[in-house]
Amino acid sequence: MRTLPMLVLSACAALVATTIAAPAAMAASLNNTFERPTAGSSYPRAQWGTDGWSAPWDLGLDNRTLIDSSVKRSGSKSLRVTYPARQIGPENSGASAPFAIPRAREYYVAQWVRFSPDFSWGTTQFAGKIGIGLGAGASCSGGVPCDGYNGFTSRFIWRSGGKAAIYYYSMDHAGQYGDYRDLSVGGSTVYYPRGQWVEIVQRVRVNTVTNGNANPDGEIQVWYNGQSAALISGLKFVRNGDLIDRAYLSSFHGGADTTFAPTNTSYIWYDDLRVNTSPV
Repeated sequence: MRTLPMLVLSACAALVATTIAAPAAMAASLNNTFERPTAGSSYPRAQWGTDGWSAPWDLGLDNRTLIDSSVKRSGSKSLRVTYPARQIGPENSGASAPFAIPRAREYYVAQWVRFSPDFSWGTTQFAGKIGIGLGAGASCSGGVPCDGYNGFTSRFIWRSGGKAAIYYYSMDHAGQYGDYRDLSVGGSTVYYPRGQWVEIVQRVRVNTVTNGNANPDGEIQVWYNGQSAALISGLKFVRNGDLIDRAYLSSFHGGADTTFAPTNTSYIWYDDLRVNTSPV
């Protein structure tokens, strides 16, 4: 899958690596139900911070988020993120922020997502990132080779027709860009529905390292609406001491060019975010 031009995302990854730090006293879990903020307001980084989610930078939180009381899964509100027509990339589409979490070898992240009834998967090419993923170190992504010293990322994506997949960067990724695994439940390929809430959960476990060599024991596991949807084992993410240290909000259309852009302004609602070192 092609992503944004290498220089753009490489710069973002470098910024993550040099500025993010998880406070030692921070609990190894984060939750957000979006019930505290005022309905009808945006949800900027300072407000995330009030709710315990700390990030050194963001894209889109000021102008492409809305606390929405008209669509919710539980409680009375949810977070709506906007994906403007004919726009791609984190600067102009969706929302991004690397939220700090205490370093750990294994994390779970769960979220409920709802695509707008007329959500556009793209123009002539179809791909985009969804919600909260997990990352470590320099957050290897954007076509940069993962050498074991520059971290990794694992994020949910959509593909053509809303096909659901997990998209990850590891030391052994096959091409210039990351690898993906389509989600499947009971032998049937998963497609994200429009206009319905679904729950997506991933577990990432970082590989161990022996004498500077990465052992092939990293894992990614995915559940869709509570059912097993993917298990990827034998992964090598790192050869240094990097562990998972961020819950990476990274959601946008694209793709490297405007053929991935939505044909109409589209929305994804998020609710009941959970990040934990224990099963969620």
